[in-house]
Amino acid sequence: MNKSHNQKAQNKVLNLSKHSLQIPILIVLVSSTSIAVLADDHGVDSAWTTDVAVDTLWVLVASMLVFFMNAGFGCIEAGFCRAKNVVNILGKNFVVFGISSIAFWIIGWAIMFGDGNAFLGTTGWFVTGADNSPITGDSYNGVYSSINWTGIPLFAKFFFQLVFAGTAATIVSGCVAERIHYKSYMAFTTFLVAFSYPVTGHWIWGGGWLANMGMWDFAGSTVVHSVGGWAGLAGIILLGPRLGKYRKDGAVSPIPGHSMTLVFIGSMILWLGWFGFNGGSVLKLGDVASAHSVAMVF
Repeated sequence: MNKSHNQKAQNKVLNLSKHSLQIPILIVLVSSTSIAVLADDHGVDSAWTTDVAVDTLWVLVASMLVFFMNAGFGCIEAGFCRAKNVVNILGKNFVVFGISSIAFWIIGWAIMFGDGNAFLGTTGWFVTGADNSPITGDSYNGVYSSINWTGIPLFAKFFFQLVFAGTAATIVSGCVAERIHYKSYMAFTTFLVAFSYPVTGHWIWGGGWLANMGMWDFAGSTVVHSVGGWAGLAGIILLGPRLGKYRKDGAVSPIPGHSMTLVFIGSMILWLGWFGFNGGSVLKLGDVASAHSVAMVF
């Protein structure tokens, strides 16, 4: 009985040892396969360094800070408007990023950064096409030549630019608060993020005609904020003032906001988001020069 029991125990230990060896072997095989696929599909295995990893992490964190600015815009707009319209305003700021994501993914990214002509990109729909990022410069091989200078993966580039596009749309939200229907604003956002914003962006950031003339926009002063501001002004002109803003004799009737607390919180959120917006626009952090640049921008 003791001999049989000992034999079973030994067999169990051997089986556990085999399984314990199989697990790391399986991990190594899966990792090797993943690396091989990466090398075969994109040729980027040799380009993947600690600097690239740090750059990618920084850009994604900065992108999340910019994304969080949606909360800031929502709080500021809600605080400066009347309580009865808060649900509408918050709903717009919540859904606008979802609409922007779909529109920018399908068409906006390709028009803005895809290789094409001086006026718009014509390749890279649905963020597809050849791309061997994070390889940069003359060794880059892909359809996004205008943004081949940054050594981060394609989808890190896409996400960073997506949150910028969403910001342009939320700028319009504040301009037309309390004076536009929900569905109308969503249609406006779709057109802005899918076509209007990317076309202007291609002219400057996508290697278009303004870039060829030497125009430089570091963090979107024109590409994002001017475009969003002009689009908001167009909406204001079309919609006119809020109902009750002016009396029949032309005198102004003040429409005070309902919560300065929300305004304060929103302002602080936007202030925090600016560190990601501007510092993230360096699009790297892993080397000494870029670290100095990010610190200076902050």
